Amino acid sequence: MQTAAHDTDQMGKQAPYFYAVALPKFVALWLGTGGFYGLFWFHQHWQTIRSRQGGDFKPWHRMLLAGSYCEPLLRLIVEARRDQATDPPFSPRARAVVWLLMTATLLLGPPLSLLCPFAFLPLVDAQRLANQVNALRTPAADENADWSHREWLALLPAGLALLAGVGWLVHTGWFSDAANRISHR
Repeated sequence: MQTAAHDTDQMGKQAPYFYAVALPKFVALWLGTGGFYGLFWFHQHWQTIRSRQGGDFKPWHRMLLAGSYCEPLLRLIVEARRDQATDPPFSPRARAVVWLLMTATLLLGPPLSLLCPFAFLPLVDAQRLANQVNALRTPAADENADWSHREWLALLPAGLALLAGVGWLVHTGWFSDAANRISHR
């Protein structure tokens, strides 16, 4: 539904200019889902942009091809803030390349693959900036800081996997072996 000033959602509330998510929630969901939240994050940003601007692109295409569409998304976020700031707060291209490289480390195996869960780091400033743009352009829009039942359920598998992993390390004696190696140095 279009209004004269801003888009509204189905409930009649002001829709955000970009996908809104509080930074602690963004980080927790990214880490807690092993990075799968990143796909949802890209989809939601493109869905919000399509709702606002129109267009015939499919947000899920851009989600699946996030490696190609990360820089354009970050550029849109930076350009939306440019009228309030003189210098861009970050380089969209550099952030997109770092995100892509950190994500690609998953294919390299340990120890480099340990960087992959932290691929959200280059995107934190982009989400912070998107939230600032939302506050300026669509101040009545929901900030998406509250946790839904679905979001808590999304963290459940990661929490169980973490507990299973720690249990396995304890069972195999890894902690005691590591402590012995450290003490004998």
